[in-house]
Amino acid sequence: MNERPWRYEVKMTCNAVHLDRVRSWIQFHPAAFFTTYPPRQVNSLYFDGLEGESFEDNLIGVSQRNKLRLRWYGDSLRYVHGFLELKSKSGHLGRKAFFPLEAKFDLNRMSLSEVVQRLREEVDGPFAFWLDQFPQPYLITSYRRQYYETMDRQVRLTIDTGSVAYDQLLQTMPNITLPTPSQEIVMEVKADMVFAQRIADVLAMLPRLWVSKNSKYVNGVLHSLSGL
Repeated sequence: MNERPWRYEVKMTCNAVHLDRVRSWIQFHPAAFFTTYPPRQVNSLYFDGLEGESFEDNLIGVSQRNKLRLRWYGDSLRYVHGFLELKSKSGHLGRKAFFPLEAKFDLNRMSLSEVVQRLREEVDGPFAFWLDQFPQPYLITSYRRQYYETMDRQVRLTIDTGSVAYDQLLQTMPNITLPTPSQEIVMEVKADMVFAQRIADVLAMLPRLWVSKNSKYVNGVLHSLSGL
């Protein structure tokens, strides 16, 4: 298991019609953002408790909460080879732990219960515990992520566009064909705890088009529930 230290994370959204304005803000920001990694497609299968405990904690704003997801990269939703990730939050602080997986999944040929069983067979330690707590596949999300960093390398910034969600709640086989699209851009600004002031300095010049607090998981589940 790999684990990152706690860091400050601020996440905001705006409508996709403002994408050009967002890119301009990044390009001309005095912190001198530069691209640190090529854009890529980020895919996640979210797990939750049988009563949706993780979803409810996020929805009502519980300060300390955990989220479990299977994450992989690339343009294919069908073929999965990635890692199990536990995201922990405490206020504006966030931390991730990773469990690299040897197993590969073909979501056109495996049921959701088979996916969970394969994960149970491989993971151990804390991840086995959290998979017991969150055994229910709830949602798949997919979006395009762009990566930036300030010239002093103290603040990281990501922009997510083209987000879609696939409801898994009432499915036996994985749903990767009936998406719910989003018209939002999601920006997340991150820094180690010692650089909290640098985040404040970066965000001080933020255009008045952003709305704070966002969760792709919560938004996707809400869209799914609205269609029931």
